[in-house]
Amino acid sequence: MTAEEVLAKVAADLQRGHYHPAMQRLASLTAAYPDDLELRARRAALYRQLGNWVEAGRWGFLTEDATPEEIAAFEKAHPGAWRRLLLLKVISDPSPEVGPLAGARLARLVEQAEEESTAPVSWTEVGPRPEAPATWRDGLPCLLAGVMGLIMIGLAVLGLVTLIGWIF
Repeated sequence: MTAEEVLAKVAADLQRGHYHPAMQRLASLTAAYPDDLELRARRAALYRQLGNWVEAGRWGFLTEDATPEEIAAFEKAHPGAWRRLLLLKVISDPSPEVGPLAGARLARLVEQAEEESTAPVSWTEVGPRPEAPATWRDGLPCLLAGVMGLIMIGLAVLGLVTLIGWIF
């Protein structure tokens, strides 16, 4: 079934007052086309019509018609910037395609996420992720923790073997 056919079914559902099937159809479409801003706007409009300000703010975050109340409700429901960024469910960086208001909101959110993780946001094939360490020195603390963990496991095994040797 094409996206146009699904949208026609959504319109028919809404006309009959069947909101739940319409929400499900729009959810499947936005999952299939996560970077389609028009689908996001339709989904936000449906949640706005139902009075769900958190979801209207989530799906309208990248649109120009999201109200400050919706954005505030989304931010209050999900206080972590990384969580909000991941909840947008976008794959590629939407910055070039959004309008000025949504672009400013997104830039602020990316900035907040970078402050939370102390790593720049990197757009990968699965969406935004903290950028990997640039050099081996950036990963040195993790390497040292791993080595220390292996040493502790080795000492525990050695102690266990020694204990079993004493008993038997």
